[in-house]
Amino acid sequence: MGEILEKLLLPLPDIRTLPSVEAKLIIAFRLAVVASQNDYDGHIQLSDRLGGDLAATRILISAETIGFAWQEPFQIGRPCCSQTTPDEIWLIAAIRLTAGENRPAFDSLSCEMLGDSERERIYNDLRNFVAAYAGHRG
Repeated sequence: MGEILEKLLLPLPDIRTLPSVEAKLIIAFRLAVVASQNDYDGHIQLSDRLGGDLAATRILISAETIGFAWQEPFQIGRPCCSQTTPDEIWLIAAIRLTAGENRPAFDSLSCEMLGDSERERIYNDLRNFVAAYAGHRG
């Protein structure tokens, strides 16, 4: 039990310490959320950041899906903030598992927070995003 408590006391990672692709995805997700909350078309900026229109569209869809499915507001940092949030760390883990086509681990990561239909929708939307983003990256 002491080991679990010690892990809870660890600070969340600074975005600058993450692998560059993960930092890029967190910042892009932050921009997608800010754009959708402020009725701003961030598609051009996201397309430039993610390398294509399809990836930009898919991250906007994923942000919307997660926002509707999450029981409480999905916590993100400001686009310029280096501190990550627990929800952003969940997002990176979810993207990793989706990219690795590890649905059982994705379900395990998400089952306490999301119902079956919400997990299904988020997994599929993230899978579509990963395919579009990976397709650009070659």
